[in-house]
Amino acid sequence: MKHHLTAIALLAGSALAQAQSAHWTFTYTGFHDQEAGFFLPDAQITGSFTGIDLDADGVLEIGELTSLTIGSMDYVACAASSNPYYHCGADSFSFSPNQGLSFSLGEYGSDPEGFHSGGHLIESGKLSYDYEITPYSTMEHHLNWTDGTVLNMVSASPVSPVPEAPGWAMLVAGLGAVALWRRRPRSVPIATRAPA
Repeated sequence: MKHHLTAIALLAGSALAQAQSAHWTFTYTGFHDQEAGFFLPDAQITGSFTGIDLDADGVLEIGELTSLTIGSMDYVACAASSNPYYHCGADSFSFSPNQGLSFSLGEYGSDPEGFHSGGHLIESGKLSYDYEITPYSTMEHHLNWTDGTVLNMVSASPVSPVPEAPGWAMLVAGLGAVALWRRRPRSVPIATRAPA
């Protein structure tokens, strides 16, 4: 039983030591301005995200994000400030180099009476929507994705061909534990001792 527990502990430690944070920046360029009625080739939505693929499935998902920033807003960090009258956060997120980037996020709210409200929503591949509603006016602005919208992504993650220091430390600690375990004195059963 001790053999199995030791092996499981070493495997778990080595798996955790190899999990590395990935950081990407992205820029979507070119949107159709719904209110103006024409395509804006230089309009951009720029952001970045950081996370760790904890389940090692090659897909970074919403629960594995440590940050998702568009403009100056981090939609992972702001989620803690959400309440019944204010929502901020990412509602969905998925990224893999093979499947691409997909997310839905927003920051929006209203006063308790519902007289004033406003916000900003983005659903990648679909639209970016800003709105402000008051008793006297309503303002909406839609930027829609088209076939002309281009995504440019850059990995800002350091690539390390050798294991990081925590990986080496886990390896040395594991080998040391196995060596100590193997060196401990073994008891010899009484029946097998030679007569004196």
